[in-house]
Amino acid sequence: MKAIVLRLAGPLTLLWMAVMLGLTLTPAKDMPRTPEWQLLSFDTAAHAGVFAVLAGLAWLWARPHRRHPASMVLLGSIAFGALIEVLQYAMQLGRHAEWTDLLSDTIGAALVLAGASLAGRRRGLGTSAGLALLLLLPGHASAQAASTGPDLARARRTIVELASEKMHGRGYVQQGEHQAAAYLRGRLQQLGLAPLAPDYTQPFTLDVNTFPGKMALTVAGERLLPGRDFIAAPASAAQPRAQHYRLEPLDTLVFSDTTIVRRYLAGLRGVIPGAKVTPWVTGYLPSAWVLRARDEARLPTLPLALQQLLAESGPRLVLMPKLTASLASAKAAQVRLEVLASRWAQLPSATTATIQLDARLRRSYQTQNLAAMIKGTAQPDSFLVVSAHYDHLGMMGRTTYFPGANDNASGVALLLELAAHYARPENRPACSVVFLLFGAEEAGLVGSSYFVRHPLVPLASIKFLLNLDLLGTGEEGATVVNGRVYEHAFTRLTALNDAHHYLPRLTARGRAANSDHFPFSEAGVPAFFLYTRGGSQAYHDVNDRPAALSLAGFAGAFGLARDFLDGLGAR
Repeated sequence: MKAIVLRLAGPLTLLWMAVMLGLTLTPAKDMPRTPEWQLLSFDTAAHAGVFAVLAGLAWLWARPHRRHPASMVLLGSIAFGALIEVLQYAMQLGRHAEWTDLLSDTIGAALVLAGASLAGRRRGLGTSAGLALLLLLPGHASAQAASTGPDLARARRTIVELASEKMHGRGYVQQGEHQAAAYLRGRLQQLGLAPLAPDYTQPFTLDVNTFPGKMALTVAGERLLPGRDFIAAPASAAQPRAQHYRLEPLDTLVFSDTTIVRRYLAGLRGVIPGAKVTPWVTGYLPSAWVLRARDEARLPTLPLALQQLLAESGPRLVLMPKLTASLASAKAAQVRLEVLASRWAQLPSATTATIQLDARLRRSYQTQNLAAMIKGTAQPDSFLVVSAHYDHLGMMGRTTYFPGANDNASGVALLLELAAHYARPENRPACSVVFLLFGAEEAGLVGSSYFVRHPLVPLASIKFLLNLDLLGTGEEGATVVNGRVYEHAFTRLTALNDAHHYLPRLTARGRAANSDHFPFSEAGVPAFFLYTRGGSQAYHDVNDRPAALSLAGFAGAFGLARDFLDGLGAR
């Protein structure tokens, strides 16, 4: 029997390595959803477990042939684990390299090898029994970590899911935000959180301008790419059919030379091609204005009559140093496209352009907030609130979508990790902890403002609100909006960070209406907005993807938020 085991150990080791490599090269979207255990981090235990099996098989294989098989197998396991992390990073399949995964791999292998060596020295303990005992120890270590820290692998999967193409940018085209809300309801239910409204849902409506259909811009024969080369301004009007235009660069002398102003107002031929010219004249093309963003900002300084002429005489192409999309609740009368200035500079001298744009104003569009709670064991009528917005910018055209990985799939992922922490029996909070996932933040804090007007818990009973937004980086620490408003609370936050070195540094800001904390603090609810700095600079563009996020400060932000909430009464 022993000879059979030794003969099979080698092939089984190679087969197990092949299985592990196959799982490594499987795209994240094709991986099965793993359970969210209350007392154990499944992903961490899985890493430790598969490497424990690998080390056990390799030890049985190497033992008859090597003087120090345990050392050789441990070094080989570490190298193989490092190779797996490098492949996951390099293959760009939605999987990510994590040093904590390599640590789990090493712990799993080391514990099994230690047990095997111990079993070999003690005749009373068989090798198989020793291996079986040690396979349980990585799970015990994982349970200890899971009860206090975030599951980074699970957090990445949350970000990948929310930023995936099937969520359509979590906006108002193809029901993107509804699909995201359905996914998050499932997560809240899976964690066992109590709903604060039927099916966790607080419905509300908003008006929003959308771009669901054709979106095309061709300049000098080159077709520019939506999202990459140009975007529609949030309040842009539609151009339902493809229309050719003569490009008219704005003469910047108009800001300083009254003669140029008079010529524009007179509409002289050759100065404003097409202005006040009969449309049926042969060769006539209407004008489209081309101007830089900084010059557009100066338009309000012009005479009102000229401002009106520029607003009514044709579409506007604004050259931008960076494309930053946003949303609007109304639709203007003029087509306005924002074009990346560096891309425009690559075009040959352009005199004409073709524009087509589908713009639809959705009135009274129904969306929702999601609200859940873990009831306090000692002070159930006193509340701490953790919030994050789950919506994003949606789609622009039929194929271009804004992933919103950092903004704000990352904040949602951190909220869910905190919810998983407090949902565990050993971490049940003393006062109630409410988890709010707001809709329509990108449309102007619509969801959070609605909640403040129609609160599901008394605002006066909220001890503190911690809003999580843009938590996917952290190389340079974090900023706390309202840190200068609630100075005592910020001092406690800083003390926690100094004691545990969660983040490189914390910076306080004053009052700012830049996320969902603002309606609450304006209503008298103490509130912080925490966001990380450094790393990826992608913001409100098509480059805000999961692969761009380091999550360098994610675990630190989790620890800081947890300790801050615990100090306020969560524990």
